[in-house]
Amino acid sequence: MKTVAVMALQDGMQLAEDINVGGKTAIKKGTKVDHIVKAKLEAFKLLTVQIMDAEDLAETYYEKIKVSEAFKAFQIQYKANLAAYKVAVDSFIFKKVPFRFVDLKAIADALCPETISGKRLFSYINIMLHDEGDMSYAHGLNVALICKKMGKWLRLSPEDCETLLYAGFLFDIGKFMLPNDIIWKPGKLNKMEFDLVKTHAFFGYHMLSKFGINEHILNATLMHHERCDGTGYPQGLTRDQIDPFAMMIAIADVYEAMTSARAYRAPMNPYQVVEIIKEDMFLKYDIATMTTFMNHIMDEMIGNDVRLSNGMVGEVIMNNSGAIGRPVVKCKDEIVDLSQQRDIKIIELI
Repeated sequence: MKTVAVMALQDGMQLAEDINVGGKTAIKKGTKVDHIVKAKLEAFKLLTVQIMDAEDLAETYYEKIKVSEAFKAFQIQYKANLAAYKVAVDSFIFKKVPFRFVDLKAIADALCPETISGKRLFSYINIMLHDEGDMSYAHGLNVALICKKMGKWLRLSPEDCETLLYAGFLFDIGKFMLPNDIIWKPGKLNKMEFDLVKTHAFFGYHMLSKFGINEHILNATLMHHERCDGTGYPQGLTRDQIDPFAMMIAIADVYEAMTSARAYRAPMNPYQVVEIIKEDMFLKYDIATMTTFMNHIMDEMIGNDVRLSNGMVGEVIMNNSGAIGRPVVKCKDEIVDLSQQRDIKIIELI
């Protein structure tokens, strides 16, 4: 909300708090300003009142984020650093100029300082919409930012945290050799298209291997679509054959892809993501890494208001350690334990 002088009020503005006179409510919160309301406020000899701003009027969590001043400041920073990342990628692809890791680290530090929470950072990057030509660059940047948080959550050494960060920036470099209309096709790929997409792992590995880059980063580039049960590509490797950094990147990659906004759909919230991938968590991904990652995300959701599939609205008050993504929600005077009431799920953050 914001403070506005009574003489500057405009019709249609909404009061952000009750106006009390003589111990009684004279005008209720939410009342829209018109000439009658303004005359009453002047009669009460008020100089200023609190007015709802765009963030107060937004109904959902993501709508509130979009109109916040903090997000607007982040957008400016993000666009500048995305442009710098694009220059680095294009220079490598078209001019064979090696990546300067110090520059990549500066980009990550600018957008993901130690003070920003994972919840806020991920919410910011999830709702950013990009032009088609920028989507592959944004995906690489976003995964790198997720990796910066993930490294801390997994308690990696400082050296391994940096390795994971750089792997996040570079793992998908091979996709820049493929047509955008196939990479970002909204519908299902046909066999020929999918076979072409699968080549990006080899492309990326081949390009980076000429520059003496850390072996874990190279392996993350080659193996990030491998799955622990052997169903991945390009080599069909199993758990013991996959580089641990590739398994970490695989989780950041799929989480970013599912939670980021696209032109053809809104961003999925973390609870929706868990519902979709929970069947695969124990087979396709490193379970210890995935569990730690998801538990941290769920922990940062505590205190958030959510809408349930039965129409009820409430606050997430506690997570269930044995049921990731199915917390305890307080709805007015009722406690809903989603680990017990499996027919109900969270459909929206508000």
